[in-house]
Amino acid sequence: MVSEVILCEDELIDYIKENFKENAHLQISYNRIFIPGKILFIDLEDDNVIITLQLEGEILNQVIEINIKSILSDIIELRYITDTDEVVIVINSSI
Repeated sequence: MVSEVILCEDELIDYIKENFKENAHLQISYNRIFIPGKILFIDLEDDNVIITLQLEGEILNQVIEINIKSILSDIIELRYITDTDEVVIVINSSI
């Protein structure tokens, strides 16, 4: 089942802390970049959220770390996918 959540930038960090789990799939669209991957680890430090992803690509399959706070203003959409659900998180900067 696909559901949609519309958040402002300030709400995204808390939403990730409360809802994201390891081994789920995450697709991040920010600026002009698209990153699909599997969540290996979520590091919650102070106000930072650092997500370690195993990239899912035909050419690139390395492990990367993304500091969500550092790209927060550029995030357009996140897709959080588990075995049972898919949540599309749209960032609306005008809320």
